[in-house]
Amino acid sequence: MSLRNMFPSKLERLTMCINEIEKQDVETSAQPVATMIDDINAKCVDAELIHFSDGCAVYLDPEAMATALSVDRPSVVFRNLETFDLDVLVRSEILSAGGRASSLNRRNMVTPTVAECLEVIPPADQIRAGQPYRMIYAYAKEGLTRVCVVYAEWHLDLVTLIEDFIEGHEERFETSTASEAAQLAAFFEQLAEEIANDERFVRARGLRKKGLLVKAVWGERIPPDPQMRLTRLAQGEEVQDWNFVHLVRQANDIVDQRQMTQ
Repeated sequence: MSLRNMFPSKLERLTMCINEIEKQDVETSAQPVATMIDDINAKCVDAELIHFSDGCAVYLDPEAMATALSVDRPSVVFRNLETFDLDVLVRSEILSAGGRASSLNRRNMVTPTVAECLEVIPPADQIRAGQPYRMIYAYAKEGLTRVCVVYAEWHLDLVTLIEDFIEGHEERFETSTASEAAQLAAFFEQLAEEIANDERFVRARGLRKKGLLVKAVWGERIPPDPQMRLTRLAQGEEVQDWNFVHLVRQANDIVDQRQMTQ
């Protein structure tokens, strides 16, 4: 089942939003601050604001920031306009939820992969790369830094969507894993029967020779273990893929059981 189909209500809600009046972008939301900067003839300097929360600072919404500007009338206001990168956002949310950097592209129980997250992102948000999504205004007076951080509404909705998707990952993973395991078990049972019915396999002596035969004849049909586990057909043998070893042993058990009942 496609991951999109697992979250119809969320995607339908966001799709309807696309067809509604365009939500306020970050520059529109921050307009009161920009207007007041012009009104008090302050110089607005674009800058990369780093560690603006150090020391004594107060965080204000756009209206409150505009009021503070009108009272303080600073000569310089610093602004930082950040553009959107979907891949960076997804990776950040996965890591914040407890994921590991080494597992961002590998299926695991803790968090979804980057690709799985990208699959549920609406097309309208996938093409927002480079669009402004966060604006920060800051200035200092009398030892107190005034900070105003404004996000685009579409960005906040997108973060919520990703967070909800990540939160539901463990349940989806367990359901998906159980389904895949059942399908794989049924496939192995059928393939093991086919191998056990082959006279070449029956006549082969020892698991090593049986393994060589299975690899040569049926090897391309055996899916590798998704967890990349390795084990041995017999003591002293080289380690091989878990699924391959399991299948050879399963077919061999069928042959042994038949010979015991004959």
